[in-house]
Amino acid sequence: MLFHDEALLREEIIAKYLRRQLDATSTEEFESHYLTCDECFEELRLSQVLLEGLAQPRIDRRYSGGVAVLQFTRSAQLTRRSAEFTVLSQSILEQKDTKVLIDLSRVSRIDSAGLGLLMSCYSHAVRNQGGLKLLNPNSAIRELLHVTRIDAVLETYTDEQEAVQSFRQS
Repeated sequence: MLFHDEALLREEIIAKYLRRQLDATSTEEFESHYLTCDECFEELRLSQVLLEGLAQPRIDRRYSGGVAVLQFTRSAQLTRRSAEFTVLSQSILEQKDTKVLIDLSRVSRIDSAGLGLLMSCYSHAVRNQGGLKLLNPNSAIRELLHVTRIDAVLETYTDEQEAVQSFRQS
């Protein structure tokens, strides 16, 4: 393999190597070259760090008083094509939690698909004799929830303990 001739080919090989998709012969050739070439080894290491960072969970789940509290681990957007959209969908719709509080403090934008997802998650929780509530939306998201009248269905809180206690009163 000519590792230094084609940058795109080199990146494809690195990606396949990190995903363990190279055959045994290519893997041996790849490792022999990359372990002896400082430039290529550094590129491989940077790619590995990048992949590990991208694989980090985007939503933390913890429990407070029997309520699943979901919090985005970094800045997020709940839009049709965002990774956070998919992760939130999986975090709620594929879980058995019936009492869910979604912390929106790191969410900067929500589109119609994101609003639809929130309503689907709410419906899922209610079908399972539970509920879904929101915590700390910014002012723009709070206004969006008001304009669309979703705030009439989804309760919104600025204090986590108050939100958790509200599940006991429902």
